[in-house]
Amino acid sequence: MKKILFVLFTAAAMLAGSANAVTVRGWGTGALVGHDLTDPEDDGNRDAYVNYNAVFRSSVEPYFAAEGAFNVFDNFVGVGADKWCCDLNGWVEADFGSKRYQLTSFTAASANDVPGRDSDKWQILGSNDGINYSVIFSYDREGVSPWGQRYQVNEYTAGVDYALPAAYSIFRYQTFSVVNSNTHQLAELEFFGKEYVEPAVDVPEPGSIALLGLGLLAAAGVVRRKRA
Repeated sequence: MKKILFVLFTAAAMLAGSANAVTVRGWGTGALVGHDLTDPEDDGNRDAYVNYNAVFRSSVEPYFAAEGAFNVFDNFVGVGADKWCCDLNGWVEADFGSKRYQLTSFTAASANDVPGRDSDKWQILGSNDGINYSVIFSYDREGVSPWGQRYQVNEYTAGVDYALPAAYSIFRYQTFSVVNSNTHQLAELEFFGKEYVEPAVDVPEPGSIALLGLGLLAAAGVVRRKRA
């Protein structure tokens, strides 16, 4: 009986753990989801700031090609100009202007070089003013890469890997340390979300306003007659 209970408990624990496990989509460019918020049409220029639906900013290397930070939005997983490298720590973000989204999922892909350059402490942050940022997702495992292989595309989903956040117009990837190196690398990021729409405010029809005005005038007339 004890053996059966142990087996059942172990199985339940494994199932519970797998429910919160990151989804590995595969390896390389073909494993990306595509049509993400930064490039819904999938026609962004691989080496230039053309045909993207967001403004990109970064703390270091703010450009495409030459291993710049904006390469994480170029829809390619690869070497050289298809990845961000090689400062130690920093951030890169996508700003969608007046549009706000609830981040329903995102992907993050490892680059080609040694796993020691992978971040072992990083966050996805959200903001609506570029000043105040809220943590949406955190990875913090000292000395452990979130990727088991090179060019691996991990997918993180709201409600499974993190709580569904509020709607934000800016999404930032921030790295704080790497596994075991003096440089950091990341191949790709994809953000997916549901656009937030302000609730409609009911405005009375002109006819309704006119009737309300007549009703108020009639009520005022009754009050005057009573006073007289």
